[in-house]
Formats: sequence, C-alpha cells, structure tokens
Amino acid sequence: MKSLIIDPRMAGIAGDMLLSALLDLTEDQECLPLLSKAVCEVTHCTASINATHTESMGIGAVKMALQLNGERFATPEDLGRAFKNVANFMEMRPAAIDKGLEIISTLAEAEAAVHQKHFHLHEVGSIDTVIDISGVLWLLDQYEFLDGKITCLPVAVGNGIISMDHGRIPSPAPAALEIICKNSIPIAASSENFELATPTGVALIACLADEFLHIFPTSTPLRSGHGAGNAALEFSPNITRVIETIPSHENGVHAMLLETLIDDTTGEDLGYALPRMLDEGAFDAYITPATGKKNRPAHLFSVLCAPGEERAMSLKIMQYTGSIGVRSRVVDRFISKRKIEKYKVEIDGNKFPVRIKISTFDGHLISRKPEFDDLSEIAEKTGLSPRIIAEEIKRQCFLPVKDTHERK
Repeated sequence: MKSLIIDPRMAGIAGDMLLSALLDLTEDQECLPLLSKAVCEVTHCTASINATHTESMGIGAVKMALQLNGERFATPEDLGRAFKNVANFMEMRPAAIDKGLEIISTLAEAEAAVHQKHFHLHEVGSIDTVIDISGVLWLLDQYEFLDGKITCLPVAVGNGIISMDHGRIPSPAPAALEIICKNSIPIAASSENFELATPTGVALIACLADEFLHIFPTSTPLRSGHGAGNAALEFSPNITRVIETIPSHENGVHAMLLETLIDDTTGEDLGYALPRMLDEGAFDAYITPATGKKNRPAHLFSVLCAPGEERAMSLKIMQYTGSIGVRSRVVDRFISKRKIEKYKVEIDGNKFPVRIKISTFDGHLISRKPEFDDLSEIAEKTGLSPRIIAEEIKRQCFLPVKDTHERK
C-alpha cells in the first residue's frame, strides 16, 4: 500500500501547487493533455494547461501555466456537474469522482457558512477549481495513492491582506478559515505577509488526508515532489512538498501520549479518573508512582489517545485530576493482528463452547488465549477454577499453527 505525505508548512497549500507537486513526484506526462482535452470538450470553457520547471529560492519545482477562457459557475451544482463531466471524460474511478464531489461540497458549505444570505461561490466558482481538483484526483488515483494512506502536516496560512470580491480581508480567507476550523486542521506559523492557504487547497487536504500530524511520521521516504506557486515570497521558497513513503511497519500507527505529574490529588480521585479516561475514548490510561517537586511522592498520570484528540483529552485530565498542565508527544504504537476462533472443549463429559483470541505480528504467532468470560462461565457450571479450565483448553485445542485443519 502506497503512502503519501503532504507538507504545506513552508508556503501553505493551493490547488495548483498540490497538482504541480504531484506532477513533479510522478513525472507524469499524460494528465495535463488529457485534462486540457476534457475541459475543452465537456465544458463551455477553453483551456491550455501546461506545467513548467522553475526554481524558488534555488529549489527546483514544477509550476502550472494556464491559459483559460470561461465563465464562472454560479452554483455548487454547476461546479459539481462540470467536475463530473471532466472526471468521466478522464475515466476516473467512482471513488475518485465521489471524492471530488466531497471536495466541492466542502467548498460550498464553507462559502455558505461565511456569507449566509449573500452566498455565492466567489473565486472558487471558476474553471481553475475544476482543473485543480480533477488533476489532483486523477494523479492520486492513477498512481494508487488514493487507495493508500495520505498524511498531512500543519498548513501555513500566511498573514497580510487579501483583495477579494468583498474588499480587503486579512489572511486566511474566510472560507479557508471555515474549512480549517471545521476539520481541526493544524496550522503552522509563517512570517510571510501573503495568502498561503487558499480555500481550494484547504478543501483538498481536508478531504484527502487520513490524518493530520505535527511532525513527520516514522517512515522511509522514497521520492519527493515540489509544486511552486506564482508569487515570490520574502522569507521562504513558495513551494508545497509531497513525499511518497513506505510506512515503518504495516501494524504501526501513531498515538498521542499525554502525561501529567500529580502530587496533590487523593488516591480516590485518581482511582475515579482512570476509568473515566477510558470511557472518554482513550486507548489506554495508567498511573505510575513517581517523585515530584521537593521530593514529594507523586503519581505520573498517563493517557494514550488518537492524534487530534489530545486537546479534548487534556481538558478531561485536568477536570478529573485537578492538574494545571499536561504535556504531550507523538509515539509509535505497534499492534498485533487479532482474531477470535471458536472451539468446543470437553470437561467432565460435557462439551462447552469457548472463544480463543489469536494474536499475530508480522506473520509470527504471539499468543493464543481463551476469553476469560468463557472460562468464568465454564467454571460456574463445573466447579473448577478458571486456571484449571484454561490448562485443559490448551491441552485439547492448542495444536501447532500449521495443523489448524485438525482442530475440532
């Protein structure tokens, strides 16, 4: 399975920059001629769509070169219909077309939320938007990234003032900010007095990214692509990067480890807080004896949660424990594959059903363990202890893995 990292920390994200970066990464020669033909034949627009090699502060990149003639689309339905016509002409798979319609819906909902009664598509209602979305999705689909995992790092949004239909507005554009807020997209600081994150670019990563991380995930990079914007920035190359990677492990996932050192909370409060964190959705929660300030006995309260949930989970930790600060870090979490197999075990002449959890990692058997609920039920019916029953199950059921066809 292919993996892709989108890195918009340097100069933000725009639809044409992501398209250019993917062209640079894949060295594709078919997308733009096909896209140009599709736009000209199935829309009321004419387009010459090309890409050129350029440099931004000495870094080589690909930049889009467009010559367009066509009217804006008045409604999201018109924009979606134009995209769908182009996508069908380019013979995209249904999954890619559905993703494109999701991106357009995200853009339309953001514009509607910002402008309410005065809603219209503004700048995103142009043929440029169709070109950006269609090109990006065709490349992601053609090179199998759409079926893999896409990770995005924090996006730089820039500063300064943007000139729009409604006048001069501080960056980021209201629609871009709406999408960022709704999808909890992390942003990166930037000193550039320039709009770095466009609504189309933000909508693309909002709908394409499987996860947003603050740092590079543990992986092996294979190749990278650079997509350049049109402007010359003051402090940074105007480039969005994409990186094709191999994940470090097929069973590896990222998690956030939250910790707080507590020396002034009772054992009763900590005992109450621990299961509450699991109820809130934590992967794990545990307490470790520690030494705090002034050599005081303390407790290290630790919670493992999914990326993106660390802020809400930190609030719960503070509420339940009274802590006034929580630290966090990204950790790798390696998980064995698990499956349940059902057996019949004979004890004292009676047969009982029992479920056995089998765990493997990298194809290696890790454990085969009877479910304790089943052991307890059999123990109640036979008068034997769960430990004795577990030993009998192992004797009757645990044949070598290669002999699974012999199991009863």
